[in-house]
Amino acid sequence: MNNFTFYVDNNCSRCKKVQQFITENNLSINTINIDEEDYDLPFPIMIIPALVDGEKLLAYGPDITPYLSKLIR
Repeated sequence: MNNFTFYVDNNCSRCKKVQQFITENNLSINTINIDEEDYDLPFPIMIIPALVDGEKLLAYGPDITPYLSKLIR
């Protein structure tokens, strides 16, 4: 999972829930706060949080935790 990037912003309650899931499951996922860091994507992010692998959007919003749950089973 080390190619995944998790995009968050400062005012996102869902982001905090997903980050807690990532931490509790010891997942190694790069996190970028779009309010505080420069980022470069081949597509605009319309919904936060977003989980990306390279140039592919994997999941966003409430779909991230179920997506990651499937991968760690």
